[in-house]
Amino acid sequence: MGRCCGQVDLRPILIHRPIQMKSTILFVALVMAGRAAAAGPDFAKEIAPILEASCVKCHNSTKAKGKLNMQTKAGAMKGGEESKLLVAGKADESEMIKVLLLPEDDDDAMPPKDKAPRPDKDKIELLKQWINAGAEWPDGVELKVPAK
Repeated sequence: MGRCCGQVDLRPILIHRPIQMKSTILFVALVMAGRAAAAGPDFAKEIAPILEASCVKCHNSTKAKGKLNMQTKAGAMKGGEESKLLVAGKADESEMIKVLLLPEDDDDAMPPKDKAPRPDKDKIELLKQWINAGAEWPDGVELKVPAK
């Protein structure tokens, strides 16, 4: 009983090593949870809407203020005329985060007053998490320019 057609009987392992088995299951669950957390925010659901609302109106393929096109992955990763917009894995070194954190009345603050809504603290935190997780932007995804 317990073996059929060359199969291994696992009952002795399960009966005599329940603690080891539970530890292994717990370890695998923790590793999987850590990988999910390291993946960062979902680009399509969380990041794209922020960029579309606050950035793409002025930084797109037809109107690239500062020579910055944030409508495409290639444009965003290239950056603008003065600096690199995104430094994957390093939100604090990314120009995007620096200009979003400037006081609203600063000349370099983005987006400028009355041009687009500024992301709130929670949205900026999502952007930081996304950049720190590698700033993954799915190939072929192009952001929509909001209607005027």
